[in-house]
Amino acid sequence: MTPLPARTLLAELASPDFATVHGPGDQDIQDCRYLIGLSADGTPTTLAVRTPGAAPRHMPAVVLSGSATLQDVIEGSALLHLLELSPDAAVVMDHASGAVTGVLERATVDAYLRQDRFPGGPVRAGGGAVTGDDGCLCGTHRTPHAHVVCAFDGCGRVNALHFYDPDDPPQCPGPGGAGSAHPLILSVRGIRG
Repeated sequence: MTPLPARTLLAELASPDFATVHGPGDQDIQDCRYLIGLSADGTPTTLAVRTPGAAPRHMPAVVLSGSATLQDVIEGSALLHLLELSPDAAVVMDHASGAVTGVLERATVDAYLRQDRFPGGPVRAGGGAVTGDDGCLCGTHRTPHAHVVCAFDGCGRVNALHFYDPDDPPQCPGPGGAGSAHPLILSVRGIRG
């Protein structure tokens, strides 16, 4: 197996087989594998995966920066925790322009993790070299996150998650006003198959 280059940008590894949808009127796109639902401000909130002969799978969108690398997000961040929200793929964005640039497929992540060893040498942090035992991700980076719509009765707030534990869901601030916080209930509404 040819090793995946650890320093390749996610924007270069992402699949272009996607379409973005803003609402129910955009749902008739038939010629792509992934449909990414966008909120009114253009934030990816949902991801639908189409598989021939099966109903589409709907999930919250996990968003990654296209300027990050596989090494950045797999070896030094919480991405693997968030893939439980979106096990098939993650949305790749150019954060400078706010545009979706592709979809990082689970197969690409799996191929990287199956390699005999992760390529790379010592990581530089501040004034010196550090070992793989150091718990920090050096340099400028964005932590991967997922945008999820809260399905609590009457809420609908979009929450940005940097970590998700299904046994202990985080609090949603609620639609506004004091005392409207409640446990986050996941929803993937907004995309029809």
